[in-house]
Amino acid sequence: MALLEEPTLVEAIMDAREQIDFLWQFFVSVHIALFALVFIYGSAVERLNWPARILSIFGIAGFEWINGNALSNAYLLLDSMLEQYRWSFGQVERFHPAFYEQFVLASYADRPGMVLITHSAALLVIILAFLSQRFFQGRLSAQQMARGHDPRES
Repeated sequence: MALLEEPTLVEAIMDAREQIDFLWQFFVSVHIALFALVFIYGSAVERLNWPARILSIFGIAGFEWINGNALSNAYLLLDSMLEQYRWSFGQVERFHPAFYEQFVLASYADRPGMVLITHSAALLVIILAFLSQRFFQGRLSAQQMARGHDPRES
């Protein structure tokens, strides 16, 4: 059985970390656009009929599911590669203590749970905004009226 060489395994670990960074950047970029649509251009959402809103929510939920699964799987792959690294090359005496703690002993096994929480929370906010746009507009209107501007007069 041929074992992975250390440089090959380290490169694979770094590639997995880059993929995770890309997936998080993609998630954040999509949600910046969605939150801008919902909170800045709320009137565009308000003009959507109910079937369009429901289809939009299903599309966003599909994105959350695909991106969340990709992130979870990437974290699990990264964690398994780090386990392999510890097993093959993780002798304590080879490393500076800080590097050993931060790289060799790193564990990402709990990250899929974090992904589930963040993606579920983002989806929940989008669903609430799509189904209850008046809630968000009502808070804005109350703030405007407190400053002396009645949005109904616009």
